[in-house]
Amino acid sequence: MKKTLSRVAPFLMAVVMLGSFAGVASAQTYIHANGGSYWSQSGSGWNSINNDGYCVSGRGPCGSSLWYLQWNYNTSGCGADANSTYTMASVVGYNGDTYAWIDSSTGNMYGADYLVTYNYASSYASTVDQSAYYEAWATIALDKYRTSNVQHSDGWGAAYACNGVSGLQVEFDEVKLEI
Repeated sequence: MKKTLSRVAPFLMAVVMLGSFAGVASAQTYIHANGGSYWSQSGSGWNSINNDGYCVSGRGPCGSSLWYLQWNYNTSGCGADANSTYTMASVVGYNGDTYAWIDSSTGNMYGADYLVTYNYASSYASTVDQSAYYEAWATIALDKYRTSNVQHSDGWGAAYACNGVSGLQVEFDEVKLEI
């Protein structure tokens, strides 16, 4: 028995080591601004601040045509008046984390509504307290396979469904994927 184990042990160690590295993608970050062709919006009452958001202070390539902060007042009750969608590139074929940039110069919506579509069929609803962030990334989905789009509205997120409070400002800013 001892002789057999000594022959098999190096083989098993090699399998365990190779298995732990197989399928690991190098870390990549994709930041999507709300001025690109993958961004769409609908509704009325939009407000914007040019050359603001994640790009401030040299964090990214700034330009008012791509990087700007948008915000809207939230909707009271059920539903939404303003919506946005980031349609992501299909190149992101790995598990990853999805974040929303919160500038907080305008956002005080404590129940912001995000919907992350992943694997082109499943969805994950996320509610973010935008008032808790200042110049930071807020997590909206962790470890999802193939994030294909992110939707954001001025309605209430799932944690506060059909809340009657109105007059809060909802930020619509950059979205980041980390794989």
